[in-house]
Amino acid sequence: MIVCPDCSGSVSSALTCSDCGWQGQYREGVPVLMSEAQQADPIRQSYAENYNQIATDDLQEKVMDVRLVKNLAANFSQRVTGLPGAEVCEVGVGKGFLARSLLARGAASVTAVDISLHYLSRLIGQPGILPVMANAEALPFVDHFDIVVTTDVLEHVLNVGSFLYSVSRALRANGHFYIRVPYRENLLPYAPQLGCSYRLVHLRTYNRPLLKQALEDAGFAVERFCYDCYLPEAPRAFWNRSVLGRRIHKLFQNRLVNRGINGADVTLLPHGLRQFLLRPIELVAIARKVKNLKPMGGGAFDAT
Repeated sequence: MIVCPDCSGSVSSALTCSDCGWQGQYREGVPVLMSEAQQADPIRQSYAENYNQIATDDLQEKVMDVRLVKNLAANFSQRVTGLPGAEVCEVGVGKGFLARSLLARGAASVTAVDISLHYLSRLIGQPGILPVMANAEALPFVDHFDIVVTTDVLEHVLNVGSFLYSVSRALRANGHFYIRVPYRENLLPYAPQLGCSYRLVHLRTYNRPLLKQALEDAGFAVERFCYDCYLPEAPRAFWNRSVLGRRIHKLFQNRLVNRGINGADVTLLPHGLRQFLLRPIELVAIARKVKNLKPMGGGAFDAT
């Protein structure tokens, strides 16, 4: 069910809450399901402005290689099971590559959530995709989806607890959560002192134990981990510890060039030699909702 972002009451098709009087709106044809407090919060406003700049640059292909983004979306989509007929939510839809792939594999619909109108307005009218402007930390849904997917979002959010609670609340019982995050990333390149042009980018990174704990604390049971995003220029650490190791890595890079293989295609499944030579840059977790989180006040909650 779609709920009011202010009071969690029911929302009519006209985006009106009969309980508290909240009134939603449309921007460029996109429904905006955000509370008045969220939109008025200066911290959130600053965050949204920063993110909109990233989105603008991303759409101009200044942030990531679009070929790599497409390949990662294809890999991620292949890991999502139970898609035929499923109602899916993608939190942080970006350019929409993953949403379209999930629909192609049988999803009944994809609700595409983002805080950037630049991304969402491009999805208006695309069959099977419902773009929604909403805060990832306050998703306006309760027991609404069979599957929630998110890629490269958890490292950006300001409040991890709010994000995970919102995802859990949005999922139906035993629904699945598919999440991809940076794996043991060096965060120094995001320092403005070192030339990063954005004030807020990646705020944290993860390994398997940290991500597992975060998901389990939020009432999820982790069913599987896997890795992704292998790039020719990112060898495993032990290859750099010796002259022979560096030569082997260089031979691998030369082989790719000689065969005309684009570096962004190295990350495509199946894994092959890449796992042996290259370190993964992304960590993927597949988790199932096994507990409901009920707020008790004062930061306490009941997980049943």
